Amino acid sequence: MPDDLDQKRTLLLNWLTSHDAHRVALHDGGPIETPQILTRLRAALPNPEESVYILVRRDAPTMPIYVGRAAQPVSRWKGHLRSLLEPTSRADAWRAHFQHDLDLYVVPVTAMQGPPIPGFPVTVGAVEAQLISLAQDTSPALLNREGVQR
Repeated sequence: MPDDLDQKRTLLLNWLTSHDAHRVALHDGGPIETPQILTRLRAALPNPEESVYILVRRDAPTMPIYVGRAAQPVSRWKGHLRSLLEPTSRADAWRAHFQHDLDLYVVPVTAMQGPPIPGFPVTVGAVEAQLISLAQDTSPALLNREGVQR
């Protein structure tokens, strides 16, 4: 772990806390019920816009599981959920997390309160990269990594 682990955790916690209004209860653990999950997302995002999203366990909200971005978050999550049906090790890793209660921060670009790392840009791509960078150093559960095409 890096020497600046506490500082990185604090940056991540501060950013997530300042965007807590954009946290959606995604899944209550157990079997993956795609229609129910998508209904929750649609209800929480009636007018979806370009966003960064962060998947977290409800009991560990500052330990991201996945960080992504999407112009249409509901459509993107429909794809994520569809990929959980595939017989791959990547899908197995995702499915293991769905045994727990999961929340999803969906933060529109227009609602961002600033960058996760002070002095960096507040664009969707820059914020996604900053969050992945912080999360890969602080969250052993993270399913994606900086610089890896998804």
